[in-house]
Amino acid sequence: MSYWQDKVELHQIYRDARIHRNSYFEKLALLDGGTVALVITAVLGPLHGAVKHRYLLGSGLTCLVFAMLMLLLRNYLAAQFEFHAAADTAGITGYVSNPAISKQRKRLQKETYFTELAGVLLSAVGIVLLLIEVWLILVGW
Repeated sequence: MSYWQDKVELHQIYRDARIHRNSYFEKLALLDGGTVALVITAVLGPLHGAVKHRYLLGSGLTCLVFAMLMLLLRNYLAAQFEFHAAADTAGITGYVSNPAISKQRKRLQKETYFTELAGVLLSAVGIVLLLIEVWLILVGW
């Protein structure tokens, strides 16, 4: 194989890995949004009188909403990063060696990582808070 074919094949492997990673975070954002919608429907409906720890419920929902927003931001940043990856593979003259573009690409990687971390942690905290609220409802506190 030629150098170009090897580079394109390597790019496709990394692209496929990024597609799977992007899919995970899209599904997590959908899970957060769906959970918020379900909880709001339940609280406004049959469980309206059973909720005694409103601040706990509100905290859980707030965490899930912020998690969803962080994950949507993460997906936006990841789409911008794809442009850089494609330009790098295409070998656009002057693009790869441009220090400003290299700095922007590193910044995108760092921001994407931190939004992933924040989104996952907020999702976990939100779900745990909602589970605690459900447990408190079940035991009658």
